Amino acid sequence: MANTCDPTAFKARFPEFATIDNARIQVFIDDALLVLNEVTWGSIYSLAVCYLSAHYLALGEESSSNGGGTVGNVSSKGVDGVTISYNSVNLSNVDQAYFLSTQYGQKFYSLIKSLGTMAFAV
Repeated sequence: MANTCDPTAFKARFPEFATIDNARIQVFIDDALLVLNEVTWGSIYSLAVCYLSAHYLALGEESSSNGGGTVGNVSSKGVDGVTISYNSVNLSNVDQAYFLSTQYGQKFYSLIKSLGTMAFAV
């Protein structure tokens, strides 16, 4: 089974990224393809590629918009005093914390859990 996550399919699944250039999306799809093993993921391989790519892209866009600074869940914001606070979740698993930092990573993490095994190629 071949990967069916390309920029067109990606934008259909995630219309919030419709204004992102296809070449930029393809970079993150290519990154996801490097770390995911098609045999391990089986019938949900393309779905996993799309969600991991979206996670990478969301982190990339957040990092770009804040100059490469902190990325995470915002718990509070200020205006005149320019204050932003980020959630500090105490998680025992570093991978879990990384994936829970975006809605796409959360979905990807749930896909990992559904496999019952580690789904990355080593």
